[in-house]
Amino acid sequence: MKNYRILAAFIAVIAVGFAFVGFQCSSAELTSAKLYMQRSEWAKAEEQLLKDVKINPQDEEGWYLLGRVRAEKGNFPGMLDAFQQALKISKVHAKEIHDVTAHYWVQSYNTGTKLLQGARDSSSFYPKAVAEFKTAVLLEPDSAMSYRGLAYTYLNMGATDSAITPLSTLWSRSKDEEAGKFLGEIYFENGEKLKEDFENDNGGKLDTLKNVSSIDKGMSEEDVTTMLGQPDEKKSEQPPKEKGKKTVNQQVSTEDVWTYKTYGLTLTFVNDALTEKKVDFVYNPDVDSTKYQLAMVQFKKALEVLVPATKMYPNNQSLMTELTNCYIAANMTEEASAAFKEAAGKNPTNKDFQYNYGVILLRQNDYRNAITQFEKTLEIDSLYWNADYNLGASYVNWGVEIQNNAPQDSDPDSVRKAVSAKFEKALPYLEKFSAHKPDDPNLWELLAKVYAYMNDTKKAQDAIQKADSLRKGN
Repeated sequence: MKNYRILAAFIAVIAVGFAFVGFQCSSAELTSAKLYMQRSEWAKAEEQLLKDVKINPQDEEGWYLLGRVRAEKGNFPGMLDAFQQALKISKVHAKEIHDVTAHYWVQSYNTGTKLLQGARDSSSFYPKAVAEFKTAVLLEPDSAMSYRGLAYTYLNMGATDSAITPLSTLWSRSKDEEAGKFLGEIYFENGEKLKEDFENDNGGKLDTLKNVSSIDKGMSEEDVTTMLGQPDEKKSEQPPKEKGKKTVNQQVSTEDVWTYKTYGLTLTFVNDALTEKKVDFVYNPDVDSTKYQLAMVQFKKALEVLVPATKMYPNNQSLMTELTNCYIAANMTEEASAAFKEAAGKNPTNKDFQYNYGVILLRQNDYRNAITQFEKTLEIDSLYWNADYNLGASYVNWGVEIQNNAPQDSDPDSVRKAVSAKFEKALPYLEKFSAHKPDDPNLWELLAKVYAYMNDTKKAQDAIQKADSLRKGN
């Protein structure tokens, strides 16, 4: 969860002064109440006023004074209720009611602000600040300042879910930029947590499902065994000879048929290459998708805020980044691509927009255009290290794709030459990144594979040793 620490500049508000009313011709209960009020005996004053409004429910002044007394006692819900009763009867004290309410709102808001600032030194001030800002919201429900103070207090104390309500109010009423950003982040991170829980709860099943789905033509028997294990059944035979076709001095093809009963797969290999994949039924490992669906709900809520927010504040990089992350997490890569393509086009000097668009393209296996975006990023900032890494990764993935998708009748030397050309272009970027971040074992392992493919045995061995050493903590 993101650590929110908002040092907002709050402005102290000047309080509105008001005075108690003098004596006028009134009921005995009202007269007694005013005497008690003069002596600050608030409990006794309230008792008399309750008697007064019970005897005469249409006594506007009685209701008004009851509100004043309850305010002095700190009973602000009761104060507002009494004031509402008074205003239903007459507007005689409308100005006074407004002034009293404003006075206590200023008091609560300023106290909440001081407590929030004091919480930088002691977290014990947070609950007190929350209470004051809640009172401010109660007293002035149309004040954006009250909701902002309450939201920022919750964010600073780590109660992000509690911040949703005041942030939602700010966003819905005024389309506040900061409120939109924080609200989108909270929904996104809630979705990420649920998605992570889903993956942890179903990790093994999901990995198996992914492996089953990944089986494709061109794979070797070793590749399939690595992903699915040994088959339940194996049959080896030679394909039938075609009539009239000479086979003298020809290499005899072998055909292996593997059956995975659990996964509903029948795989046919010819000369160690998968040529046919028959799916007898769709493998269902009984994954509990409840948390995944809940995660999608959170991502949808985030998008409902972030999509309009990015349009209203197109220069806010944080909003755009959060939007893209949310699209990706929700498996909406096409929408993410469109959003960042537009952002990158409108902001050609923004290195982050260029880079993030490249990341989206890389996820879509559009290596050529991804490389273009990463190159643009480095033109703007030559020390944008992640762009170096992803440039190298783009070339490596491109080379692997060439190798995997090469037709069976391709010339092996031509395929190897094409793959080597991509790997050769990847190396300078990966080596540059390794100098910046030499403690990443996965990077050294990737470099080892590239070196090995290019027959640079010494560097491949050194890279593997480096990766192993880092994993062992040496």
